[in-house]
Amino acid sequence: MKFRLIAAATLAFAITPLIHAQQWTAPTQEELKMTSFPEVPGADAIVLNKEEIDDDDMHVQYHYMRIKVLTEKGLKYADIEVDFNKKSDLSGYTIGEFFARTVQPDGTIVPFTGKGMDKVLEKDSINNYTRRAYSLPAAKVGSILEYRYTIRRDDHWFAPARWSMQGDLYIKNEHFLWKPTDKELVGTTRGGRENISQRLTWAKSLPAGVDVVQHKTPTGRVQMEATVSDVMPFANEQYMPPIYSSRYHVFFYYTPYYNAKDYWDTEIKYWNSDTNKFTGNNGTVSSIAHEVTTGATSDEDKARKLYAYVMRLENTDYTRERTSQEEKKEIKSAEDVLKRKHGSANQIAMTYVALARAAGLKADSMLVADRSYLILDVNWQDISQLTDTIAIVNYGGQDHYLDPGSRYNPFGHLEWDHTISGGIRQDNKNPAQQFSMTPGEPYKFSHTSRVGDVKITDDGHMTGKVTLTFEGSPALRWRHVALKNDDAELKDRLKKEIESMLPGGSDVTVGSIANLDDGDLPLKVEATVNGRIGNSVGSRVMLPSVLFESNNNPRFPHEKRDLGVYFPYSEISQDAVRYTLPAGWTVDSAPVNQGASYEKLAAYSLTSQQKSNTITLRRDFIMGDIYFPNDKYKELRTFYNDFEAKDHSNVVIKRSPTTASTSAPAGAQ
Repeated sequence: MKFRLIAAATLAFAITPLIHAQQWTAPTQEELKMTSFPEVPGADAIVLNKEEIDDDDMHVQYHYMRIKVLTEKGLKYADIEVDFNKKSDLSGYTIGEFFARTVQPDGTIVPFTGKGMDKVLEKDSINNYTRRAYSLPAAKVGSILEYRYTIRRDDHWFAPARWSMQGDLYIKNEHFLWKPTDKELVGTTRGGRENISQRLTWAKSLPAGVDVVQHKTPTGRVQMEATVSDVMPFANEQYMPPIYSSRYHVFFYYTPYYNAKDYWDTEIKYWNSDTNKFTGNNGTVSSIAHEVTTGATSDEDKARKLYAYVMRLENTDYTRERTSQEEKKEIKSAEDVLKRKHGSANQIAMTYVALARAAGLKADSMLVADRSYLILDVNWQDISQLTDTIAIVNYGGQDHYLDPGSRYNPFGHLEWDHTISGGIRQDNKNPAQQFSMTPGEPYKFSHTSRVGDVKITDDGHMTGKVTLTFEGSPALRWRHVALKNDDAELKDRLKKEIESMLPGGSDVTVGSIANLDDGDLPLKVEATVNGRIGNSVGSRVMLPSVLFESNNNPRFPHEKRDLGVYFPYSEISQDAVRYTLPAGWTVDSAPVNQGASYEKLAAYSLTSQQKSNTITLRRDFIMGDIYFPNDKYKELRTFYNDFEAKDHSNVVIKRSPTTASTSAPAGAQ
């Protein structure tokens, strides 16, 4: 949101006092001698001090950091990158002074005397996104890396502070201070209410016992402050809740609205109006809706035919956006999308709603958060949390949630990051119901089948064929990969994926890929495999009981976890592998039928069946939920450890005594 002063202000850009840039922290003997950090075993580095000060009236932001390097990998923190944007509309920001030094383990100080190297990331008529890289000198294991720099904003441009309090390193101490301007700021609301005085507020996610402190200086100026200690690194573990919502943060903002209800009521009203304009009925929309639904036998049939039609439009989210020169005129309606036969994901979703309404169906748009990175926070007055449009069509007396903006997504389902997500639904006039939640998908929707048929040689080598079949979310993932890559790249990525499942050294050649461009059919991939699969011990060879889990590490290796477990979607996976044994070999031992379950939400089974010279092993796994809070982690981890141990069990085959004797050299007794 842009802000301006009620009265013109004099130039407030002052030179940062040099003393600020030269203030360093004297290292303690404990810091210099530190070789590890017990609170984070194995840490490559830790942050000793971090400070961020925002000064609105000076249009400047100060950054300060001290990092202790503990391992060779931690030396990467000696390379510092700072982004800036030289915007042409006076809202840009640039890097001011940069000062740094390296403190060696013996206390020797090596000052930074170099210059940063710039790399332009993106440039257009307004933006010039650039990254400046600095390398601190003489960094070694045990060094303390210390640096400070300023970010300068353009004159009279006010940007509320955004504090990020958690990163990939442990932080011993961090301090944040924001000095908002004491000038009166005004803004414009949706609907054109102008010159409205701004109110300061914020959204936050903070550690227990920490809060934003608001106080006044002796001169009466308001300041916002927070001090945090002993912040654990944001756990980079599998199956984390959305990062953007989970990390400790405070987002300040100015708002012309009285409260959150006033904000959302206004924004939803205008979003609803804008969406209605886009989906408005006209001759083009009506004629195409009539043409496509001719012969439909029910409302569901109409909805399906229209869905199939918009799926054939070019979705520029998966191809490329058109330049302004190519488009000539901005796409502003469903009619524009239909005439040009292309549009963004959101535009195609709204076009589907327009066609459905023209065909006589009750249909609404819904704007939702993408829960792959964010969970809607209604206390945060920012509608940009909601990024993606889906459609809701009522037939058979029920609402059905559809995702026409997600290329190849099957009819009647949502892409996983739009399920169980908060959003706002069109035409919902009850204030108590202005926010809605999308439904989830049953575990049977996301189905992966992995089938192997391989022959084993005397030395434990395998040759054969594997077939992978994907349905629901796993299939959509690969279809979207295909949209953004050519055939060779798709096959290469599939090859690497399959090889990652198999024993090390396995070689995979991807053959056919069926139903790649039909979201209503299972995606089927066939490949040939060869490589060493078994370990020989005397006259015996050990084969993996679960071929496709041979390389998997434990999902939850740590006893403790900071955050709950958050799976993308519920699912079922089924494996079947048939080993054909060498002539004269038999099965010495194999897993007996085994199973495990967790609170009727997850289940596992492993079975084996022998026939003449073959053994077939089948593995079924069901995960029926997506979120497990931290207090359930211990039990969930125990369940996973249990079945992962079964996954790494072995089938043992051996030569029969007769085969061993007949294969002995001539003259042997």
